[in-house]
Amino acid sequence: MGDYANSTGTGCPLSALSDTFHLTNEQLEETFHRARAERPVFYLEDIGFWAVTKYEDIKVVLGDKERFSSEITLEPLAPVAPEVLQLFKDRGFSPRPTLSNNERDDHARIRNNALKAFSPARMKKLEPYIRQLVNEAINSFEADKKADLVRQMVYELPALVLFKLLGIPDGDVQKIKMWADSRLILSFGRPSVADQLVAAGHMADYWDYCLAHVRKRMEHPEDDLPSDMLATRNGDDSILTVEDINNVVFGLLLAGHETTTNMSGNAVLSLLEDLKNWDALVADPSLIKNAVEECLRFRPSVVAWRRLVKEPVELSGVKIPAGERILCYLPSGNRDEEVFDNGEVLDLHRKDARSHVSFGYGRHFCLGAALARFELKVLLEELTRRLPGVRLCEGQDFEAVEAVQFRGPKELWIEWD
Repeated sequence: MGDYANSTGTGCPLSALSDTFHLTNEQLEETFHRARAERPVFYLEDIGFWAVTKYEDIKVVLGDKERFSSEITLEPLAPVAPEVLQLFKDRGFSPRPTLSNNERDDHARIRNNALKAFSPARMKKLEPYIRQLVNEAINSFEADKKADLVRQMVYELPALVLFKLLGIPDGDVQKIKMWADSRLILSFGRPSVADQLVAAGHMADYWDYCLAHVRKRMEHPEDDLPSDMLATRNGDDSILTVEDINNVVFGLLLAGHETTTNMSGNAVLSLLEDLKNWDALVADPSLIKNAVEECLRFRPSVVAWRRLVKEPVELSGVKIPAGERILCYLPSGNRDEEVFDNGEVLDLHRKDARSHVSFGYGRHFCLGAALARFELKVLLEELTRRLPGVRLCEGQDFEAVEAVQFRGPKELWIEWD
């Protein structure tokens, strides 16, 4: 297992899952494989969560709202400092649960109205814009014969697409990406108090920005999601409240592009690790649709998702008391040998690739899954068409973003002749 296995100091190799971003892809995947075989459910003492690594257990946890609650989904992994709570209070930062962490009766009503924005018609309308962004990025670096695909394409592209959907000016992309990075660190990292305060300030700025944006659309509606939701509301709080819309915009702006950035980096990396897969897509673009699902299964951007145990349960023969917290390790479930034949292998022809749990499962299934899939499909179509001979630059370590629950390469250097 290597020296990384004891990096948490507990002496148990599986305890490395407490800090997944310290592991290489190979180390993380090896640890998941070992966990499924030896201890599919176990306790991570240093962070106070139960690790769940088998596919069927993960579906049980995510699909059973009576025994498992989503209310802790967005809570910081470690308690924030009192100074942070005071800053939030002083700044009036007060979003309430709306989608991924909402267990109230209004969840379905809000979700169903927000879901209308991700219709096939909306995807079709976005397609020319997505292709334009991909090709503009390629144009900017094609002559260099080398590029960092993360920095030069997939870092901004998903944000620009989401901003188009939400009606956010393109000029705000860097500011919002910075705010989103701060949210990842605060909620899913283990920052110092000083770093918590900086991130908290950015979160409050983010909240103020979203409130102002929805107010602007109330006065001047346009062809975007906030305007659609306001039109659906039509002044009737029983359909949607303005606060509902504020919270949806805030949640989507936070989560709707970071995961897609990481997803895109993971997918291209996975395909280029064995060039026969990339060459297959170049030769037969009709494989791309299933390749999207297989890349999502093989190396998803969401490493773990949280639930709170509401009553005593048993998973894989392990009893877990009420009140305990669970981390469902989605990449591990996606490779479960009892479900996916040769699950550790990227297979572009896999018939059950879409059975993955990369977008979650149950009532909190990812709202933007259709858009994420569509973006990756367009990205692979244009990259394989424009850069058929691309390959990974040698000597990279593919260092992951510094968050326990999300994963993607910070840099992804590619080259071509």
